[in-house]
Amino acid sequence: MKLITRFILSRYGGKVITREELRDICKRFGESFEYIVNYYISRGYLIRILRGVYYVKTLEEYKFGKTPEPMTLIAKAMNKLALKWYFGLYTALRLNGATYEYYSRIFLVTPAITRPRPVTVLGERVQFVKLKESLLGFGVVKRGEIQYSDLEKTLLDFIYLKRYNKRLNADPVVREYIAKAKKEKLVEYSKAYPKSVQREVEAVVFRR
Repeated sequence: MKLITRFILSRYGGKVITREELRDICKRFGESFEYIVNYYISRGYLIRILRGVYYVKTLEEYKFGKTPEPMTLIAKAMNKLALKWYFGLYTALRLNGATYEYYSRIFLVTPAITRPRPVTVLGERVQFVKLKESLLGFGVVKRGEIQYSDLEKTLLDFIYLKRYNKRLNADPVVREYIAKAKKEKLVEYSKAYPKSVQREVEAVVFRR
């Protein structure tokens, strides 16, 4: 095993490494960055998560051909980049235990990354949903590396985003899960959203 390989596996095994960090290491060891990246990916040492962001397997993961769950690796990458984000919408419904239905894509809410279409990450289709930064500072549950919107925040995001994306099928979702949400949280969270969202929330809440 090359000295650079031992160094990377011992220092970064089980962690995320950026292109810049990897390039600096290659320079220090006198290795070609392009060669190392391609070789490590082909051998299974390295997993590409996002552009310029990789996961380094532990020796145990490499030896037994194991890989962490895609959502965990995506979360590690977003946290490594120090971006504001959370798993939202249909993905958050499942993480909150509100539904056990499987949806064909992972929804990731962030103001930092915009993609018009889902991208494939580790075999999973990931839909990046842009939300302004002021709407990301509350209602987020953290579980290790994973973070996701709580039920009340999730429903508010559906209400807010439906005017921009009718394919979310937001109204039936809100009707189905609103009874499980806490009224006080809905009203409090809604103050951060536009008046139109606040009015809709008040109308729904006080009909209950």
